[in-house]
Amino acid sequence: MEDAIRNRVEESGLIQLDLGAALGGRMLRDLDLAPQLWEGLVLREKPYREWLAALDQGAFKGADVALHCSADAVIPEWAWMLAASTLQPVAAAVYLCHPDALPGEVLKRLVEEMDILPYQDKRLVVKGCGLATGAAPSVRLVERLQPVVRSLMFGEPCSTVPVYKSR
Repeated sequence: MEDAIRNRVEESGLIQLDLGAALGGRMLRDLDLAPQLWEGLVLREKPYREWLAALDQGAFKGADVALHCSADAVIPEWAWMLAASTLQPVAAAVYLCHPDALPGEVLKRLVEEMDILPYQDKRLVVKGCGLATGAAPSVRLVERLQPVVRSLMFGEPCSTVPVYKSR
């Protein structure tokens, strides 16, 4: 009689955490301040405020928004603050970053906000495939989880790199 096929990964008690899945379904948008520069150089407060007041906020509803300026200009802090204040009521979150960096910034925030108690004394594998956000979210994940997990690994359950094991 043949033995039944066993899922040894499932039997191992490993918990797989997929950071990339946390981005699934999130809307990522950007707001470029460059078109608001007077003669491509500076922001003028009154026209800038008028532009923000007329901004279609519906496009940013529930989105993670990257505030940035694609032109080589010095943007005063008050301008970033006004844009953030305009978006704050409708956006999920507002970040001061290049749009390409937004997924990594969102993941870092999600790692900061995640409940780590379900991972207490567990063996955890952080899925490593397909995440193109850089290592910053993973590094923050180690900082948050290492004090509570029994072991922390990177990769796939069938092929992992040990990162931490409690003694």
